[in-house]
Amino acid sequence: MRKYIINLLFLSPLLAVGQKNTAFELEGHNIKETKKVYILHYSFDNNAQILDSAIVTNGRFSLKREFAGTAYTGILFRDRFEAQQRNPKDFWFYMSPGKTVVDFSSKPKVIDGGEQTRTYMQYLKDMEESKAVFNSSAYLAEKAKADSLMAEAREKQIELLTKYGTPQEGSINTKIQFIKNNPNNQLSVLFLESLAGGKPDVAIIKPLLAGLSADLKATNKAKRLASLLKGMELVVGAKAVDFTQPDLNGKPVSLADFKGKYLLVDFWASWCAPCRQENPNLVAAYNKYKSRNLEILGVSLDNKKESWEKAIIADKLTWIHVSDLKGWSNAAAEIYAIRSVPSNILIDPNGIIIAKDLRGEALDAALSKLIK
Repeated sequence: MRKYIINLLFLSPLLAVGQKNTAFELEGHNIKETKKVYILHYSFDNNAQILDSAIVTNGRFSLKREFAGTAYTGILFRDRFEAQQRNPKDFWFYMSPGKTVVDFSSKPKVIDGGEQTRTYMQYLKDMEESKAVFNSSAYLAEKAKADSLMAEAREKQIELLTKYGTPQEGSINTKIQFIKNNPNNQLSVLFLESLAGGKPDVAIIKPLLAGLSADLKATNKAKRLASLLKGMELVVGAKAVDFTQPDLNGKPVSLADFKGKYLLVDFWASWCAPCRQENPNLVAAYNKYKSRNLEILGVSLDNKKESWEKAIIADKLTWIHVSDLKGWSNAAAEIYAIRSVPSNILIDPNGIIIAKDLRGEALDAALSKLIK
């Protein structure tokens, strides 16, 4: 009944604070299929819960009670009272001092009662009428018309989309058409570069690049794009592409030097905060698996050797590190289409890429399955 207590508190303006107890009389008429009812009252004056019961004789019951002020009252139909039990036949209303008669011949309604009871019943009637409009033939007809117009609009939107596409698609198609029609125009390379973005659709970009003139293919932009496309093809299952870069001492180190081992190629940079946060996970994995045929090759996208070396020492990265100190233009990063760091590639002893971008728990989980 907590729900009803809460409802009662919201109606506190109706309270008659400090009232003395007054007499209430409640009658129920035309009650069927029950011999007993419970009557639960919540007094407005002190929110006290008062439970009564009444015997139904010849379809009627009568009950008298004294308490302060208007009461929130429920006539409850059940064999025995349980506070949390609900029954759709239960009838709740506000009962004023004096006599109140509730008729149950069809839908329960108050046929006689005090002023506050009558005003509450009028409130319920007004509420029902406010809801009834949404079942009226006029409303339903207008709603059906509105629904029909909405359905028609959706169909038209689909028709327009099918016929014309989106503005973005229109811009893309215009660029594609320009590149196809102007294979010697330098703008074609610029448009192709913007069309490719960071993660190009190889199926679209590759034939457009192939269609450019020899002079345009020889430009740095076209070469970088060609390298990016090759990197996009280096998916799991592909053979890793070899590269060579100098270590901290200037000694050349090649991917091929690690043949026969599991090799995690880690692309990172000293200025990359997520990389530095991930480094402890790499250290833990290296210490756990280095005696079990795992090596790590760090490839830095730094520009300054001092910053690169300082980060290696600070983070205790004891594996081999290389870099051409060209930042985002790092040749190895371009080969593997690296467009964000940290990124890594796991290569098996046969030189096959078996996983990408393993970090945190995922790195340890993968290594524990692969390296026995």
